[in-house]
Amino acid sequence: MKNKKKTWLTVASVGLGVTAGYLLTGYLSLRYAFKRKNYKQKHATAVTHPLSEEEKNYIASLKQETLTTTSFDNLALKATFFPADIASNKVVICIHGYHSYGMLDHQYFIRFYHEHGFHVLIPDDRAHGDSEGEYIGFGYFDRLDIMQWIMRIQEYFDYQPLNIMLHGVSMGASSVLMASGEELSSDVKCIVADCGYASAREQLTNVLKAHHIPTHTIMSSASLLSKKVIGYDFNNIDVIKQVEKSHIPTLFIHGDQDSFVDYQNVKKLYEACHAPKELFIVPGAEHCDSYITDPKGYESHILNFTNKYFTDEKQ
Repeated sequence: MKNKKKTWLTVASVGLGVTAGYLLTGYLSLRYAFKRKNYKQKHATAVTHPLSEEEKNYIASLKQETLTTTSFDNLALKATFFPADIASNKVVICIHGYHSYGMLDHQYFIRFYHEHGFHVLIPDDRAHGDSEGEYIGFGYFDRLDIMQWIMRIQEYFDYQPLNIMLHGVSMGASSVLMASGEELSSDVKCIVADCGYASAREQLTNVLKAHHIPTHTIMSSASLLSKKVIGYDFNNIDVIKQVEKSHIPTLFIHGDQDSFVDYQNVKKLYEACHAPKELFIVPGAEHCDSYITDPKGYESHILNFTNKYFTDEKQ
């Protein structure tokens, strides 16, 4: 009898240990992947292709403001705003990528947009840069934050008619595509989505596989805990479903040598989109490097796209 009791206790202890290990693995994975980093990490693009001193001086010479808004869950969100220096109702809202911040990912576009008469709004996502938040939204909560920024810029311009474009890079591309499936203001005329993922779960799985980390246990445990730990179920970040609902004209951009977000993602997203759409594939471009690789082609596609869908521009 004593031996049986000892055996059951041993089995129970092992079972509890395995369960605890299983849950701990998921918890630590969520903390690692979704928790904000308290530093401004330099992405490969910023390291490999730093701005010239002339470009830095140009940006420094522009008038800029800090705008703020409050998220649905009461986080203070901050953005850098560059007003156009001519009368214009063109606004671009630039959304950055994972573990980055607005001015890092979108510094390359500021001059281009400013010289073409855009007001440029560059937010820091929740849990990035100067915005509050402990856990990254991966597009799920960011889609709602983008809607707040749209309302904030409308308020800034006293609710006069605007031509707003959403421009996202990497996770920012998936965020603007997630927002596209919501009921957005009619001021939002078009979207540029550069190297976004189609599914957060698939993207996370692919990153683990690339580092030769077993995925099944980690992903199942993280899925079980995600709503409790980070406030939402990351399985619900289905960009394709949102894109299928969108009616907003969308320009999809991707480098065909992207080793982080596979090029197949843009094919899935493009096929899912029933709104007016265009696809610009940049030969030889790595992740987030399409503009660096082919700036003239990139700019030409954006200008042609906005010329189609912007209305009543003030020149």
